[in-house]
Amino acid sequence: MKFYYSNQSKNRLVVIPFCEDWELEDFQIINNYLPIDDEAYRSIYQIREFISSFGSVKKIFLNSNEYVFINIGKKEDINIETLRKYASLALGRAKSSFNSDFDVVLICKEFSIDLNDAVYSVIESLYLSDYTFEQFKSKNNRFKVNSVSIISDQNIDNFQKIVDKAKIVSDSIYLARDLINSPANVVTIDYIEKIAKELGQSNSLEIKVFDNSSLLENGMNLIAAVGSGGPKPPRLIELIYNPPKFSKTVCLVGKGIVFDTGGVNLKPGNFMDDMKSDMAGAATTLAIIDSASKARLPVRIIGLIPLAENSVDANSYRTSDIIKSYKGKYVEIKNTDAEGRLILADALSYSDTKNPDVTIDFATLTGAAVVALGSKMVAGFFGDEELKKELLSAARFTNETIWELPLFEDYKEYLKSDVADLANIGNPAKEAGSIIGALFLQNFIDNKKWAHMDIAGPAYISKDDFYFTKGATGIMIRTVLKYLENLR
Repeated sequence: MKFYYSNQSKNRLVVIPFCEDWELEDFQIINNYLPIDDEAYRSIYQIREFISSFGSVKKIFLNSNEYVFINIGKKEDINIETLRKYASLALGRAKSSFNSDFDVVLICKEFSIDLNDAVYSVIESLYLSDYTFEQFKSKNNRFKVNSVSIISDQNIDNFQKIVDKAKIVSDSIYLARDLINSPANVVTIDYIEKIAKELGQSNSLEIKVFDNSSLLENGMNLIAAVGSGGPKPPRLIELIYNPPKFSKTVCLVGKGIVFDTGGVNLKPGNFMDDMKSDMAGAATTLAIIDSASKARLPVRIIGLIPLAENSVDANSYRTSDIIKSYKGKYVEIKNTDAEGRLILADALSYSDTKNPDVTIDFATLTGAAVVALGSKMVAGFFGDEELKKELLSAARFTNETIWELPLFEDYKEYLKSDVADLANIGNPAKEAGSIIGALFLQNFIDNKKWAHMDIAGPAYISKDDFYFTKGATGIMIRTVLKYLENLR
């Protein structure tokens, strides 16, 4: 998809936003885009009677052109996210009308929205909304849009720079979505290592791989244990982006369980359907490093990706096993289906040896987060107030909702073990599952500037939600990139 800037319509299909509370004179705003007379304007004004809710559509034909009007709500409610949704709806209309080239009208002055932010968000949304996962379909019936012209009421001086930035971010999100959507027989541990090495080579990243022997030699026994029953041996991948100049080092840790059967605590079949997505944290980490390095952000980034397949065979780790972690703490295994926190524990402890300024981990960690927050919110846990404010600010811009849950000290009692330093699940097991998971991880990281993002809910969704397409979403990639962009 190619993007162009124009100050006048040039395609047969023109998509135009309007507010449901506009008066007749307000409709004169679109005079620049519709060369029609006053009588026609009065007809367009009557559109309000037929479109009463956000996203509803009315189309008219004038001079052989198709003009599609999309309701974007009330004037006072218009923001950047409104424009993202509008752009997603615009692309949907173009595809349903089989228009490979179309115009999107972008009105910013009327809504007091920063032009650059608006243009970027619209283009990013068009890219993300265009994503489909059809790699494994023998016949591809997808209709492709070739080009979009952005028609603005203001001059866009740095248009191509905005397009290039949106393309970099969107390509990285496509990478993450493809990895998460692909089945476990394709996205194996070996495959992720291959992708990591390719990214390392193309982006001039440092890369180090701890194979199973290296994991054991270095005391990363939790990662080794979780992967002991898998068809491929576990490993830890370390990727480092070193820009020429930087003031901060950020460590990103992503859970990489390529498939989760639950281990000897075998999941019921209906709970395994989407377990190919249990490596969403790993995909998120890879995507962020890829995008940050291509954009040449002035932040040093260390990516740590612990990889394992939680399967069942004679070598699988078991309940009642006691395993020594990289940090030296002994963990009693009470449930082999609480495996993500185990591989993260060793990776987080290893991250401390790198002395980063900030550590952020991403994990589809707990079903409890889904129960509590559903599929539209990330459960966020923060060891530092400043980091919390910065991440929440970035999330407000991207509209990726992070709901803070507490690292509640009293619940640490639930992780006590009679025979080891701590257990890997809480007692009682059904209480505060996402909080207990975060508290477990806190035992293995010394860096106070740490955030744990439990993305179990929104990482993989069952239906399209505007530019979040069905399946993998790439949640938190845009937010963390915005955070890194703002980091000083």
